Amino acid sequence: MGVTNEDPTTQTPTAEAAVAEPTGRRPWHDSRIRRALLAVVVVVPLAFAAVYMWAMWDPTETLEDMPVALVNNDIAVGSGADRLAAGDEVKQTLLDSGALKFDAVDTETAVDGLASGDYYFVVSIPTNFSATLSGLGDTTKAPALISITYNDNNTLLASSIGDSVMSAIRAEVVKGTAGSSVKTVLQGLDELSGGLKDAATGSGQLHDGTSELSAGAGELAKGLRDELVPGTAEAADGGGQLAAGAGELAAGLTELRSGTDELGAGATELADGIDSIVGGVDAKGIADQLKALKKALPNDPSIRGIVDELTGVVDGLGQLTSGSREIANQLTNPKADYRSGVEQLVAGSAELSSGANELSAGLGELHQGATDAANGAQQLADGAGQVDDGAGELHQGLSDGARQAPDLGDDVQQQSLADLLATPVDTKATNLAAAQFNGPGGAPLLLIMLTAIVPLIVFMCCRPLRASVTAARTIGIRAWLRRVAFVCGVSLAAMAACTVGVWSFLSPSPDPANLAQTLLMVAAATLMHTAVIGVMFAIGGYVVGSVTALAGIMLQMFSFGGVWMIETVPGALKWLHPLMPMTYVRDGFIASFNGSSGFWAALVIVVGITAVCTAAHLLLVRGRTPAADALPA
Repeated sequence: MGVTNEDPTTQTPTAEAAVAEPTGRRPWHDSRIRRALLAVVVVVPLAFAAVYMWAMWDPTETLEDMPVALVNNDIAVGSGADRLAAGDEVKQTLLDSGALKFDAVDTETAVDGLASGDYYFVVSIPTNFSATLSGLGDTTKAPALISITYNDNNTLLASSIGDSVMSAIRAEVVKGTAGSSVKTVLQGLDELSGGLKDAATGSGQLHDGTSELSAGAGELAKGLRDELVPGTAEAADGGGQLAAGAGELAAGLTELRSGTDELGAGATELADGIDSIVGGVDAKGIADQLKALKKALPNDPSIRGIVDELTGVVDGLGQLTSGSREIANQLTNPKADYRSGVEQLVAGSAELSSGANELSAGLGELHQGATDAANGAQQLADGAGQVDDGAGELHQGLSDGARQAPDLGDDVQQQSLADLLATPVDTKATNLAAAQFNGPGGAPLLLIMLTAIVPLIVFMCCRPLRASVTAARTIGIRAWLRRVAFVCGVSLAAMAACTVGVWSFLSPSPDPANLAQTLLMVAAATLMHTAVIGVMFAIGGYVVGSVTALAGIMLQMFSFGGVWMIETVPGALKWLHPLMPMTYVRDGFIASFNGSSGFWAALVIVVGITAVCTAAHLLLVRGRTPAADALPA
């Protein structure tokens, strides 16, 4: 490594020292001609390759190796012959196209893969894709969208190349969906045509039915008005008369019960009087005496007749007593046949009167209802006439529409017409961190380039500390550490200013998922490139070291995967990809900007490269006299 101010120990060897220099075989890197030849051998092919790649190389020839996540969240609609699974059709179309290396995964895997850089972008088919296509011409007002998500934090040109490729293969997607989706519309139109014809036929039948309804409603209104209403009026009058007669009957029976009560009271008094009269006579004794007298008297018919009559009178007194008591019982006892019959007649007449009144009221309501029904039937007849007129107009209109409806033919004709209709599918691109137009997605690439260019500029401003065997003096550890610390400090300070400039230049400003990791990787990458360039300067000196470092940076720009997708570059650069220090700096920035895993693994590798190159630089200059090439005037 080098510093801007020369130390006394770093002065160019004197002539005496040069004379004392050993005359043995010198190493290859101590010859200016050999170093220049090496620089030409390294730089010219790399420059030619760079020009060729920039001017002639077409990455689209190898895009089939470019990994892209394909997510199909579509839910099929319909069933049987009407089932539409447009998402599956698009998915299979993309997989069969071979335009990109599509990997069918779920949403979570796709998101994680885009964040970690495993996928360059994500193609997502939404859940309503089939539903949108099935509703074309009906509920759908916009084309079905396929979402494409980019992230320029991973690779600068992935979004622009991916957009071009997706535009090209969108025609294949449309070809795979247009037939089935637009055919749905045509089938709907065909069904509409058939429906109009059926509706026209049905409207004719409706017109016939409404005509019959209108005629029937007129007859109903006439019958209610001319027959039912007068009949219910007569029934209401008869019901009133019946109610009046039933009331009179109930009143008469009530009077009968009152008279029966009075007659029963008199009969009871009569029975009691007879009992009091007859009760004092020994009817049985008199009957026995008369029987004995009859036997004692001569057999004279006239005398015996008198005795028989007296015997009959005595027997009649007993019958008079029981008969008067029975009459009183029938007139007063509610359980007796006569009295219970009177009570039943009175109760029945009351119920008859109440029922007759209710019947009269009901017949009055019936008459009123019949009158209302007659009026309603007339209104129904008028409305039915209007419906019949409307049905006639509907039939005429549907018949005209059915004659004008298109006949789309059979399935083959519908499919042919469907293939000619407009595209029902479109794409919608989203970039999580766009790099175009000074977007924040360019931050990782700018930082990677600056961490390499800034140390190179610092070295080019200093005298190199180069390995040499032309002097016997050694450089101390402290002097070496001072020079290393100086170059590293200047590089870190300059890189800090450049980082602030990147944040100010890009709009909107970058927003990494982990700012601390991003800044840590900036510092580690700056120190790593400082160590790598220091080794080149230690071996080749100012000129060869500068050219070699610049050539190395240029080579890494094509092979580390930050500009071109590594799968699309020539095979030799693919082989160099894991050997390039920038590869691991890019991995660290992808992890810190996107919030994915892998940052610490990348940091360990960067620190390891720094340690190895620092140790190599120390071994190259340790025990050698630092000879400085003169800076250009």
